[in-house]
Amino acid sequence: MCAFGVVIFVHEFGHFIVARFNKIKVSVFSIGFGPRIMSFKDKKGTNWQIAIIPLGGFVKFSGDENIASIKTKANSPPGASKYAEFDLAPLFSRFSTVVAGPLANFLFSVLIFSLIFVIQGIPVEEPVVGKVNSYYENNYDLKVNDQILKVEDKKVSSFSDIFSHLKRQKSEMSSFTIKRGDLEKEIELPYLLQPVVEAIEPLSAASLSGLEIGDVILTMEGKKLSNFNDLREKIINSEGKVMKITIFRNGKILEKEIKPVLSPIEDQDGNFDTIYRIGVAGGPIFYPRTTSPGFWKALVLGAEATKGVIMASFKGIKGIISGQVDPKHLSGPVGIAHAVSDSIKSGLVTFLSLVAIISTGIGFVNLLPIPILDGGHIVLLMYEYIFRSKPTEEITRFSMIFGLVLLLSLLLFTTFNDISRLVLFLNF
Repeated sequence: MCAFGVVIFVHEFGHFIVARFNKIKVSVFSIGFGPRIMSFKDKKGTNWQIAIIPLGGFVKFSGDENIASIKTKANSPPGASKYAEFDLAPLFSRFSTVVAGPLANFLFSVLIFSLIFVIQGIPVEEPVVGKVNSYYENNYDLKVNDQILKVEDKKVSSFSDIFSHLKRQKSEMSSFTIKRGDLEKEIELPYLLQPVVEAIEPLSAASLSGLEIGDVILTMEGKKLSNFNDLREKIINSEGKVMKITIFRNGKILEKEIKPVLSPIEDQDGNFDTIYRIGVAGGPIFYPRTTSPGFWKALVLGAEATKGVIMASFKGIKGIISGQVDPKHLSGPVGIAHAVSDSIKSGLVTFLSLVAIISTGIGFVNLLPIPILDGGHIVLLMYEYIFRSKPTEEITRFSMIFGLVLLLSLLLFTTFNDISRLVLFLNF
């Protein structure tokens, strides 16, 4: 849960640093809830602590009765500065302090995604092979740094041309003219989108069956797979039956069993359909060369990636509200822990990607207009701005209790979902 703790720290530090800037005193900065495991007090009186229940965190402001920022009935302590208490600060100061948590998560996501683009680079348009899946490198005459000159006698000037020329491919094999050093030669390659595992969803059938990124699924139920779409069709038509597969990994042929499950997937129109899936995304048998983007380009790409996660979150909520997505597919702490564990096994880039997604998700969820979350506080502040008066203490208390019950119910529900999926896969 270390990755989750880092994301929570970023969120709460956003609240903390803006509160300090707004001259609002923070009495407690906590990672986790419940009894504290360790703590220390800084020079400005903030008690920094790590608590025993690692399901979130909070900052408690001076004058608050609890972590929901409900003000105590007692007067401000003697000698307190004008804005020491959250409730006494100007409206904009309180608003900026509340919104700073989710904003910190989004900025953190942008930085992490930007780092990922710097590490793995961005593809160049030059039609030169940068990486080849080991199975196809061993079985076909294709090497890193080969330049693709022609595909089926059609000239290639950019990497995207390769896929454009193969869109209407009907045969299993295609002719490629390549240049390797000073040598030009023709080679035969299969359809580029073979059943290669490019990405794996957490808590999916693929994840729990032990598939790994880079695996090539060779057969399903003893039948050879011609391409990724062939794999997809067999899974959709599996009716959820346990299926035997053979895969290629690190020079070895392995046998596994996998059980497709009904899960939602977004179609081209933005709607959701529920089909049998195993939770893998496919990739080509080879990739273009990459180049490291500049600082500003990386930031722009990181911002676009963060925006994509936010939009996907909106679509997911819309799907649940419209009934297109079953809430049983929501994940909680157990799912997050499993996802982090899987991502660590898959390498640094996969791990960092998950951290960025979790950070964006926490920022997004906290902006939902649910009492006790940042979004609920924003609604109350908007009420104060519109009506020029604060909600009554009774309304504030009731809304916070309601929000707490709702969040605890959601936590129990998502934890039940996670455990149910684990039990299902472990016993198939």
